[in-house]
Amino acid sequence: MLNTKEFEELKFFAKKVAEVHGPEHSEFIEINTVVEEIQEDNLENINFTKLRELSNNYAIPEGACNAQTTLLNLLKRLDNK
Repeated sequence: MLNTKEFEELKFFAKKVAEVHGPEHSEFIEINTVVEEIQEDNLENINFTKLRELSNNYAIPEGACNAQTTLLNLLKRLDNK
């Protein structure tokens, strides 16, 4: 589970990665869409199946930038994997 600071970081990095890498990797745009819908006080409705699928089970791709790595690690922690 994420604390409030980490939750804000998740939203920040999801948006940032979607903006920078989305044109070449549309999965980051979709991840950002899912993250934007997450409410910190209501985590029951998160579509973890979709997040796992889009992120290849939160695997960090070779050559990933720090923002991608942070985003995927935060998603993994949110999912308690």
